[in-house]
Order: sequence, then C-alpha cells, then structure tokens
Amino acid sequence: MIADDVQELLESLAAAVGRGMSVDDLEGRVVAHSAHHGDADPVRAHAILSRSVPAEVNAWQEAHGVIGAREPVRVPENAALGMVGRLCVPLLHQDRRVGYLWVIEGDGPLSPQERARTVRDAAAIAALLDDGGSSHTLAHLIGGEIGVRRAAGVLGEGPLRVLVLRGEPTGLREAVGAELARTLRPPAFTMLDRHAVLLLNRGEDAVALGERLAARTGAGAGVSAPHPGLEWAARAHREALVAARAAAAEPALGPVARWPHLGVYRLLSEQLTDPPDRSGGPLDALREHPGLVVTLETYLDSGGDAQETARLLHLHRTSLYYRLARIEQLADRDLKNGTHRLELHLALKLGRWNAV
Repeated sequence: MIADDVQELLESLAAAVGRGMSVDDLEGRVVAHSAHHGDADPVRAHAILSRSVPAEVNAWQEAHGVIGAREPVRVPENAALGMVGRLCVPLLHQDRRVGYLWVIEGDGPLSPQERARTVRDAAAIAALLDDGGSSHTLAHLIGGEIGVRRAAGVLGEGPLRVLVLRGEPTGLREAVGAELARTLRPPAFTMLDRHAVLLLNRGEDAVALGERLAARTGAGAGVSAPHPGLEWAARAHREALVAARAAAAEPALGPVARWPHLGVYRLLSEQLTDPPDRSGGPLDALREHPGLVVTLETYLDSGGDAQETARLLHLHRTSLYYRLARIEQLADRDLKNGTHRLELHLALKLGRWNAV
C-alpha cells in the first residue's frame, strides 16, 4: 500500500539523519510520522496525537513562506508556541504540490549531505503521494473546502476551463487515466458525483481533449467558458456540468457541448432549480403522436421555415401544413404567435433536458 511505502521511506530517512519527521497533506493533516529522533517539542507531540496542526502554528509556518515554497524553507523556533526550529521541504511531483515534509532541526540544522538526502527522499515520497494529490485538491476547491491560495500550489494559476464527462464512473476513470498517462504534465482530474472533472489551465485544447475522451467512452462532454483563475473554478465546474448534460440531451450540441453555445439549455439551467411538473403542459396532447412531436421540433428548430422543415422531414408541403394544423389543434396553441412558439419550443427542450 502507498501509505506503508511512505511510512517505510520516512522512517529510513529519519533514522539516517537522526531527526524526527512528519508528512502533512495540503490541509495540514498529518498523514505519516517517524519515531522520535533528536529534539522534540509539544507541537510535534500534539500533531502526532491529533493528526492535525493547530491554527496558530499553521499561521506561523505560513508567515515564513511555506505555502508557495518550491525549495526547502527553515521555520524558526517560536517559544510562545512551544515550537523548535524545523525545516519544511515541499513535496512536489510533476510540478504539482501534494504535501509537506517537516524535519525537526532544533538548534542544529542539517548538514549539506543530510539536506541533500532529505530533498532526494522527499521527491520519492511526493511521487508516492501523487496518486491523488491533485484530485483531492481539485475536489476540495470545487466544494469550497480549501482556499484558492492553498490550491494554487497544487493546481497552478492562470486562465482556466473545466471539462466534465457524464458516463459510467469506472469506465470514465480508466479512460481519462489512460488519456492523461500520455501527457507529460497532465491536468488535474477528479471524480465528483459520478462525473469526470478535469481542470484545464495549461493551454490545453479543451474541445479536442473532450472529443478524444467522448470517443473513448461514449460519454457526453461539456466545457465551461474561459475564466481568469482558480477563484472561478466552482462556477466553471457548474457550467461544464450543465454543458455535459446538454450534450447528452441534444446530440446536435456534441460530442462536446460548450457553455457559451448552449442556447436554450443554458437558459433552462439558469432559471430552473427543480424539475417542473410534467402534467398540464402544452405537449400533453401530443405525447400519443410522436410523429407530430418530431414535426413540431423540426419546424421550431428551423425557425418556422416550412420549406426547410419539409425538406428535412422528406414531406410534401401540403402534408407538412396538415401536420402543423393538427399540432395547433391538439396543443391549443397558435404557431403564428411568438409567445406560443417559445412556450412549445421550451417545453420540447425541457423534455430533452429532464430525460437525461
């Protein structure tokens, strides 16, 4: 198991340099710790027992540049906190931050040789932890459980888009993993509510990636609008989620639907929070006549162009006019009335939306 491998490597390193050590995740939770070697302090004892770091200790560490560090940082002692000096080694893998290695140094800093060994082994620990580091961070960022500043160390900064795929979760996870394995610096990826979610902030072609993954899985894919930074990640996720649902509802939008181009589905997603009552709608009387429903949707999608509708449905114009008159009679709506046409069109699209 990965946890056992991390513990074994940490114990070996701690014994080699004669210092107590611990590994924290990005939220400050202790995920592994060595046996005591050399100096100890109340802060270390508390962290080991509670598996967490007190807020005031975390603030002292952050004040010395730990969050954004890419090289080892020495955090000086703080007698008021009962904390001796320690070295923080950021755990980075494939340019992603997955946690921190803490070395209790006390008054005697590591020698150059010990420091080099620590940095080398820290890289190995980071590689072991990175099976879910970015995934964990992305999920917590979207859920509002982690701040942008802390997430940026793992996920990077800059303009972003979010790609979401709907499908069978196991198949999605395997397909996305296989696709990302071919990438030198793969984007952050997680599974949320049975959807695959990818954060694209390194100039990736979101539509091309979505098309490849949709072809692999048969899943509906959706892409958010571009956004300037991680503070927009939750909104981008919502947009991509709606777009993926729209792609499943309306194949003409796919295989990758884009939030800015969703049209009526974007309107529906912004206005509706609960599925509406299906009874008593303008389409009720048409449900037993699927051919009329198809005719109506084709006619409205064509902007009321009778000639284009007849061509698409391979109908004679006379047959089309008969069908339209029958639709007006059954639905009790006038297709020459713009408000009635909008109501019917929305009802058709809402039916697609609620079917997926």
